[in-house]
Amino acid sequence: MRLTEPAAVHHAPRSAPDDDIAITRREGLRAAAYAVALVWINFYICRELFSHPTAYMNSMHGFWIALAKRGGAGWFQSTWWPYWDCGIPFEFTYAPLVPMGTAAWAALAGVSHTLAFQSVSAIVYCLLPLTLFLMAWLLTRAPGAGFLAALFYSLTAPTQLVVPDQPFSLQHFWDARRLYLLTVWDDTPHAAALALLPLVILFLALSIRKRRFRYYIPTIILIALMAAASQFGVVDAILAAVCLLFVLRRRDYRRNIALTVALGAFAYALVAPFLSPSLWSAISAASETKPGEGLSLGSVTSIAIVALGWAILWQCLRRWTHDWRLRFFALFAYLTSSVPALAAWLNRPFLPQPGRYKFEMELAWALLLVFALRPWFQKAARPIQVTLVCVLLAFAGEQIVSHRKFAKALLEPRDDTQTIEARASLWVEQNLPGMRVMMPGSIGQWANDFTAIPQFSGSSWSQAASQIQQRGLEGIYNGGDTPERDARVSLAWLEAFGVGAVAVSGPKSQEIWKPYGRPSKFEGLLPVLWRADDVAIYRVPQRTTSLAHVIPETAIVTYPPAAPRDIAPMENYVTALEDPSLPAAVFEWEGSNRIRIRTNTMGRPTISVQVGYHPGWHARSGGAPLPIKRDGLGLMWLQPVCNGPCEVQLDYDGGWELRLCRYLSYLAMAALLGAVWFIRR
Repeated sequence: MRLTEPAAVHHAPRSAPDDDIAITRREGLRAAAYAVALVWINFYICRELFSHPTAYMNSMHGFWIALAKRGGAGWFQSTWWPYWDCGIPFEFTYAPLVPMGTAAWAALAGVSHTLAFQSVSAIVYCLLPLTLFLMAWLLTRAPGAGFLAALFYSLTAPTQLVVPDQPFSLQHFWDARRLYLLTVWDDTPHAAALALLPLVILFLALSIRKRRFRYYIPTIILIALMAAASQFGVVDAILAAVCLLFVLRRRDYRRNIALTVALGAFAYALVAPFLSPSLWSAISAASETKPGEGLSLGSVTSIAIVALGWAILWQCLRRWTHDWRLRFFALFAYLTSSVPALAAWLNRPFLPQPGRYKFEMELAWALLLVFALRPWFQKAARPIQVTLVCVLLAFAGEQIVSHRKFAKALLEPRDDTQTIEARASLWVEQNLPGMRVMMPGSIGQWANDFTAIPQFSGSSWSQAASQIQQRGLEGIYNGGDTPERDARVSLAWLEAFGVGAVAVSGPKSQEIWKPYGRPSKFEGLLPVLWRADDVAIYRVPQRTTSLAHVIPETAIVTYPPAAPRDIAPMENYVTALEDPSLPAAVFEWEGSNRIRIRTNTMGRPTISVQVGYHPGWHARSGGAPLPIKRDGLGLMWLQPVCNGPCEVQLDYDGGWELRLCRYLSYLAMAALLGAVWFIRR
């Protein structure tokens, strides 16, 4: 950027010279003042997040804190994550930016991971209006209007007038919805991606208009960071790119599309390990299991409706304005609004989790509302302009005070170590070391913040690596129409996956979600190991706590259960696990990426390993490679050749797909550094 005098225009956003973004000194000082005001307002509202823990156990905050605490080398190389869902690749846990930022903040600031995560959330909260303002100002050269758009976004919730979260009430327009979603709910990663979106829009627009490497590189980095923050970031970048391509240099649209695709592909290469094809497949499979989440024939209808509305809107925009920025704001507001609106009004989603796009909708509406009304404001008499601004600022003052009061009540200090989530998890770690356990609801989401216990549950359903395991989780929660059938189905799933203890939250427990249909189904059937505040931990019958078992080959589950309550494929397998006549096998973890199994048998035994199958696992026995097979439960089994004492070593390296994604990422990083060096030369 350089300082110069801008060209004069009439009642439209000023355009920078064709060679660069030109900023006058006066305009720069005004913009700096607006930026400081926005940061101060948002920091003033949420400042407790930096000072003391305010943990809400109904959130997934413990999930991301666990990743920050235990991620280790997984950020930089393929690593097995043994804590959730019987083990999954680390790349399948979640997008890495927020947990990695939390780990870095905790290390650099010397604070707890809980406080570090809250600090990251607070930074995201303050950053979002700031980047919105910067984008609006640098695109339109109207810092005052950009400030009002960012202020409107900071202090209102316009989506509550159209697609409300609760029964409609005009009062919800004034809610501190964004603060609630970041501090009480689960949207910090999503908000982090959204905070980068305005900068992506700015630099992608400059890349298309100017075609210079100085804009390509930040565009690539910002898109990659959005994708690393949340999968929503990928969709947001695509939606913004479609709108920009429609309004910028339409006569050169082929080159624009090619350039945009190339920038997006380069950005994807940077974060490919955490967005592998198999992960996208898992996300798609997960969305199909939730009502109203997956694609259907109704989704095609929704896309057709969106296309019709787009065509009508475009014709109106051509008559309304020639300013590509206003056209972009209108198209982006329409596109982001159509996602939650069609799902809420017509029950026809065309993107997974459509209600979550209210975040994007609010940002787009703030831009459209302010800049669509700006020409009328400019035509008004000076006294009207001054008094209108005073009214808007007075409302803003009321909202700042209201948001601040809400935040003080919301962000009171909370000691998460006294919660049922912490107490149950710590008891398991101390009394059942190394045992795989089933922890329900919010206890499972927070357990690995407090401990390193291996769980049958714990992951995010939205990108679960194994849908069979998720089916089993549902079978444990709701296994049948009678208590006897419910308990039988639950126990079959628990025993088949090597779970040695199961925690059950009752209706009076502090556990938030209470997922069990019949919390009392194990009473009198299983021994109680621990009970507190209507949460009980029961011992599941096991011949051995080992996760490796020598069984007949005929006992291997050959096809997956068709439904959560279908235990027919597992009955023979569970019987074999309890057969005392079969040799025992010792199972040991040696770090995260190595398993050692020892047994004593002759011939070619079948060894079932109750760890999630992945092509990244490789086995050796007696110095020779040993094929690993996948059973119908998504677990591993193998057949070594034994002559008495028998030892099998399993090593995990990510498999060819995840390794290839890592190599692609390293190559893209090297190319990016080379491009930066070339430009500096």
